[in-house]
Amino acid sequence: MKLLQRYILSQAFLPAVLALSALSLLALLTQSLQTLDLIVENQQSASTFFFITILALPQLIGIITPLAVFMAAIYALNRLTNDSELIVAKANGVSPWAIGTPILRLGVYASIFHLIMNLLVQPLALRQMRAEILTVKTDIASQMVQAGQFETPTPDFTVYTREIESDGELRDILIHDGRDPGAISTHIAQTGRLLRSDTSTSLILFNGSVQTPVADGSLDVIDFETYQLDLSNVAALDKVLRLKSSDKFLHELLRPDPRGYITPKSRKELAAEGHARLAAPLWNLALVLVALAFILRGQHSKLGNNRKIAICAVTGFILRLAGFAVASSAERDAGLNLVQYFIPIFVILACLWYLTSKRRWRPGGKRRLKRYRAAHDIANDGATT
Repeated sequence: MKLLQRYILSQAFLPAVLALSALSLLALLTQSLQTLDLIVENQQSASTFFFITILALPQLIGIITPLAVFMAAIYALNRLTNDSELIVAKANGVSPWAIGTPILRLGVYASIFHLIMNLLVQPLALRQMRAEILTVKTDIASQMVQAGQFETPTPDFTVYTREIESDGELRDILIHDGRDPGAISTHIAQTGRLLRSDTSTSLILFNGSVQTPVADGSLDVIDFETYQLDLSNVAALDKVLRLKSSDKFLHELLRPDPRGYITPKSRKELAAEGHARLAAPLWNLALVLVALAFILRGQHSKLGNNRKIAICAVTGFILRLAGFAVASSAERDAGLNLVQYFIPIFVILACLWYLTSKRRWRPGGKRRLKRYRAAHDIANDGATT
């Protein structure tokens, strides 16, 4: 018995991993399109692009895991049925519950994995992703300087550089500073480098000159080897890291810090996210049991299980979409937070009852029974005549 159950588990585990990997890769490609615009606009490296994209993966895995396990359960059960392995097992006295236990165990493993991703890995990864995005958006070089273009980061302040080296060095720089009408100046330098600290930002220019107009219309030119230009006012970017509800840990969602700016609307959104993190892993068990209820129970057909599998797949996806809809609606109505738990738990209990009962639901069973009775009555009438 244990050997059979290990075999069934192996037939479902590998498809679950493959389905999760394929769906995650597809979702990651979709997510990367949003990151690509940010990276291109701010002139960041490919390593930054891949790092930010990978950090979004835990959240995507949390969304995809129940569907991947559901697809793997359907595939494994259908394959075992088509190869007549389940029929042989039942003929040798193996109960449907013993056959379904390995698939149910896979659902339990997926639920634990999903819970860990939701409560620990996702907030850690998304916090790091927000920090990386903030670093990209507040990168002074990308915000203020672009190679071969005249940039005006603030009124009356124009910057041009011919080339930006990979190490951040600027070449052939032209800066026109007209922020102070009484001290308009133009800076020209061969090279330059941005220096940043917690309190200030400055541009160090090398081998250049400063041209300042004088009252008689001429220019006062001063050559320099090193010149420091303060850019603290120009580079005054918002560097505050603001976390979304998806970036917070469970205790921050269910018990937000009262010292923060928490409105009644945001409190509902945080609570909905927290309950969704706890309720979502239940869908792994619920969808696995849906697959068992449809495929493991019921009459075997020599024509195949395509119709049964189609109904099972549609039912599972509709139930999961209902869960997403309730989680979204709970952001506006806190009373729906309990419904997030109720739907998957109800599905679990209903499927367990069906799997352990002797009743079987057969599509069109009543119609077949009526046709059988009519044929039986006709036969009896003919025999009597």
